[in-house]
Amino acid sequence: MKLRAKTNFSIFLAAICMVMAGQAYGGNEGLGQVSASYLYTLSNFSGVYPANWAKIGVDASKGEIYVVSSTKVKIFNRDGMEVFSFNEGAELGTVTDVAVDERTGDIIVIGFRQHLGRTEIIRCNFRGEQIAAIEMKNLPAEFSDFLPNRLAVQGGDLYLANTNDMRVIVTDDAGTFKKGLDIARLIEQDLSEKEKQDTGMTGFNVDREGRVLFSNSNMARVFRLSLDGKAESFGVRGGTAGKFGVPSGVAADATGKYLLVADLLRSVVMIFDKDFQFQSEFGIKGNKPENLIGPMHLAVDGQNRLYVSQLRNRGVNVYQLSGS
Repeated sequence: MKLRAKTNFSIFLAAICMVMAGQAYGGNEGLGQVSASYLYTLSNFSGVYPANWAKIGVDASKGEIYVVSSTKVKIFNRDGMEVFSFNEGAELGTVTDVAVDERTGDIIVIGFRQHLGRTEIIRCNFRGEQIAAIEMKNLPAEFSDFLPNRLAVQGGDLYLANTNDMRVIVTDDAGTFKKGLDIARLIEQDLSEKEKQDTGMTGFNVDREGRVLFSNSNMARVFRLSLDGKAESFGVRGGTAGKFGVPSGVAADATGKYLLVADLLRSVVMIFDKDFQFQSEFGIKGNKPENLIGPMHLAVDGQNRLYVSQLRNRGVNVYQLSGS
């Protein structure tokens, strides 16, 4: 029987209240050699670009960063300065996610066009001007009602996710169906009865091996799922280093050696090795530029720089990952 996704907003509400109140958790403890150093916060000529929980996309070849906030898409250069923006007039609708097809340099967005009453996947040029809408084709019956709200591009393929009902489909760059994952069904046997009621994807990403990465804040677990349906997960709830309060964003580093997990409640980013062993964490709640307040979405570029969106209009912090 298919699971019905349900988001437990009470956990998020409690987390946000604690974050806004400035209640600190955890420390900058480390067990491994891998580390992160603060570089800067994405900015424009007015200062730090203010945004809350912005979605982030990166173009590794150009070193550009794409930030989705309040329907606008802002583009920043490798030095963290805004150089361009598009969708100022919501021409592409309400954009919910953005990614870059590095083979062509095209920008792919998911936009909800209210006047049409539908969600579209839109291919744009480097200026954010629409080239064409990408229609999902040859969907099997069980995915015929699929509506994506998250997006990643890997090897030219589009990874489209509906984080509420935990379904992911993979298409080619033209939108032709290649693979579908009903994740709730795949992991059902590994869940307790309580966890089955709290399914859903908080963070979503894809590693360079094409594996789907996601977190579930209610279960305090992080999952790695290969396209053949093999699922792995880890996580222990707690308030000390290496444990999850409310896990949110998740990403793999550029080397493929490490997994990065943001924690909304503890206001840190944790680093685990590929076998899910805790290595170190950084961020720590505070008002200094290198601190984090309620981190959510993560992205990593080709230079192993990590981008972290957060609360309180603190925008997107950038850290350099290093170590063996």
